[in-house]
Amino acid sequence: MESLMKLFKFISSSGIISRRKAQESIQLAMVTVNNVVIMDPFADIDSLKDVIRLDDQKIILNSNNTTVVLYKPKGFISSRSDEMGRKTIFDLIPRKPFLNHVGRLDKDTTGLILLTNDGDLSQFLTHPKNKIPKEYVAQTNEFINDKIIKKIEKGIFIGSGEKGKAKIISQEKIKNIVHVNMILRQGKKNEIRRIFKFSGLKLIALKRIKFGNITLNQLKEGQWRELTKKEKQYLDKITRKG
Repeated sequence: MESLMKLFKFISSSGIISRRKAQESIQLAMVTVNNVVIMDPFADIDSLKDVIRLDDQKIILNSNNTTVVLYKPKGFISSRSDEMGRKTIFDLIPRKPFLNHVGRLDKDTTGLILLTNDGDLSQFLTHPKNKIPKEYVAQTNEFINDKIIKKIEKGIFIGSGEKGKAKIISQEKIKNIVHVNMILRQGKKNEIRRIFKFSGLKLIALKRIKFGNITLNQLKEGQWRELTKKEKQYLDKITRKG
């Protein structure tokens, strides 16, 4: 990593907060460089010479990036803390190294969520332009007919002036429940839930099973694991292309 970089990128690269949060913190006068408050997120700093603090805490870049896969159970929120005292995904993993979630799963959705202290990786994986595929299994009470599938794959209005779009790759009925495998490449808030709602479909349960080529593997709910060598190589490859 080059020593000269933008202030907000330095902070997010430390893994403590996202790029967006880094920019917000700087603009709220929460960041100092060599004991001087800096409010320009795009200010140039030297990561080897300058001393940067956030809320008076010195920020140190991670020399080793860590990314883990967590099997999120139902009822846990994708947040570091919650004013209502609800359980968070960070109750399930060690507090060190300091990790942030890559995107979110809502409280009732289960499955794969990535956590990392690599701010650049998180930004790449969540940026809409990169269209990283994420596979889900949605449970419903009946097969989705071809007419609705075509609408969903073309793009369907889901409220708030937005369209939701997903690729339906399979449907299978197991004990009176239809399991629908579908792939998202955008990741709008609650996109699948909104697709089902505006399509007149009942959503019984939702689980994410794949992020890019990364899977849950043998994880059980609440368990986590580090990336395999093959998964690390995959992430290196796609980020180099981006």
